[in-house]
Amino acid sequence: MKQTLRPTGIEVIGNIPWGTHFCHFYQTEEDLLSIQVPFFKTGLENNEYCIWVTSGQTTVEKAKNALKEVVPDLDKYYKHKSIEILSHHDWYLINGQFVLDNVIRSMLGRLQIALENGFAGLRLNGDEAWMDQRTSHDFMEYERFLNPAIAEKRLIISCSYQLSKCTATDVLDVALLHESAVSKRKGRWEILETRDFITSKGQLNQERELLKKRVAKSSSELNRITEQVKKERSERKKGAFSLNKSELYLKTIVNTSDIAFVLFDSDSHVLLFNAIANYWSILSFGVPLKKGVYLPDLLNDEGKSKFKEMMKAVLLGQSLNYETSYQDQGEFQEWYRVSIHPVKDDDGKVVGVCCAASNITRDKLAESELQRISGRLEQRNKDVDKFAFSLSHDLRAPLANMLGLARMLKGTNVPQSERPELESFLFQSIEKLNDVVYNLNRILELDKTLSLKKAKVNLTELVNEVSSRYKPIAKQDAIRIYTDFNEVSEIFTIVSYLESIFFHLIFSSITYNQTGSPPVIEITTEKAPGKVILHYKNFGKGGYRKGTTAETGSYKMLNSSTRGHFVALSIVQTRVEILGGSISVAMLPGGGNDYRIELPLE
Repeated sequence: MKQTLRPTGIEVIGNIPWGTHFCHFYQTEEDLLSIQVPFFKTGLENNEYCIWVTSGQTTVEKAKNALKEVVPDLDKYYKHKSIEILSHHDWYLINGQFVLDNVIRSMLGRLQIALENGFAGLRLNGDEAWMDQRTSHDFMEYERFLNPAIAEKRLIISCSYQLSKCTATDVLDVALLHESAVSKRKGRWEILETRDFITSKGQLNQERELLKKRVAKSSSELNRITEQVKKERSERKKGAFSLNKSELYLKTIVNTSDIAFVLFDSDSHVLLFNAIANYWSILSFGVPLKKGVYLPDLLNDEGKSKFKEMMKAVLLGQSLNYETSYQDQGEFQEWYRVSIHPVKDDDGKVVGVCCAASNITRDKLAESELQRISGRLEQRNKDVDKFAFSLSHDLRAPLANMLGLARMLKGTNVPQSERPELESFLFQSIEKLNDVVYNLNRILELDKTLSLKKAKVNLTELVNEVSSRYKPIAKQDAIRIYTDFNEVSEIFTIVSYLESIFFHLIFSSITYNQTGSPPVIEITTEKAPGKVILHYKNFGKGGYRKGTTAETGSYKMLNSSTRGHFVALSIVQTRVEILGGSISVAMLPGGGNDYRIELPLE
């Protein structure tokens, strides 16, 4: 067969000989069609029988429409039976199964028909987006058999692979099974094997044919030369294949690494860099890396001075390891762990510098969060100790009274006339102990039902809901609550925690009310930058006065001199801190407290 070169219609590939099996990778459907359409247009214009096998999002109808846009007289080729556009079901599968031998027999059968009908040869493309894990192994075997199957035949086969369905290993495996590989991502070509290699193959085949004609009269010499050419061709292809494989491996490993690599010469000019290094340069400095750029030009004055000192040390043979941070273009601080090492030649002379950097921002944030949590746990432990101390006092005081009174009643020296009074005191202590246990149970039962779900909370509805829970333990007029949420009526927070805060504050106001009259509560909101300030005012004997405020600077850290208060208020403080806020308290004129709670709006 005369080894004339055939145009592919694909600029980066150019002309190729019959018997070529190449592949291309694409990212979008637009990338795919921009390769396939000129490929088949060129085949039709050069009297080749064309078979287009579609898959994935590219349907048969889409393929026809796309081809017709650049081949207006496409109907003429259909009438002449120059082209078939099939789905992968009709070409690769029989009863839903992929059988290697059937596909190859079908392809060679189509070639025979094409030649009998006067076509120059067969041009075929298959989009392999239909493959899954069950069929990938068998299909790779099919790809492996195609090269010897189409050798010396008037066949050109192109295989299309979607990048989003390929791992780095898949790309390597596929590329190594084809004579050439190119990629197109968002309109940009990436050549994994240059067309010089393809051209050299065609030229080699032409030279072989020429040699055959020149030594046709001497079969012995012809066989010797042919074997020699085959051996040279095999060695050349093996060398190119090995080099291409090594470069492809190295390129894939470096560009898929999450570690940034930059190589400088001894004058701090960039020689090489990988994709992640370029991305971080844009993130940190606002500009991409370029070969030959003088790196100190990307740094501020302080950074330039430090970099020059480090380069001086590395060029003297030292290796450096350190952590640093940069403000990205969005004013967010990014942390990096950097290693800088000298690059030496065979004589040990430093000829360049290799810099590797990994982003440790997540680790730094985790470390900061761990310290914050540790601090909160330490504070929580202190609060638990205070809680336990207060609870112990609340339980021990009535219990001690009960034991003392019981001993007195048991004694025989107590006059009969004093016994009723002692018994009354005993029952009062019992009731007080019962109240402590009952209140503690109510607090603990409520905490069991808490959820960590965040949602938008309507403050009026929330206060009404919490207030309704006290109807079983208080008369309708035993508590008065006034609200004013005009400044901030809704916040986004953990609903159950905010509900718990209001519950325990109101609980404390009712349970430990010492005014002798129904408690009066006022709850208002105040808007501040990025946060809301809740004022919970529990009025004392001075009575309720709308708009009452504490003196400026009189707010103090939350504390309680009343032991019973501490159980509920310590829970309030814990809930507020978990929500990312703070709480303080001030005395109101005439008695009562103003609890100031600061919470983030979101």
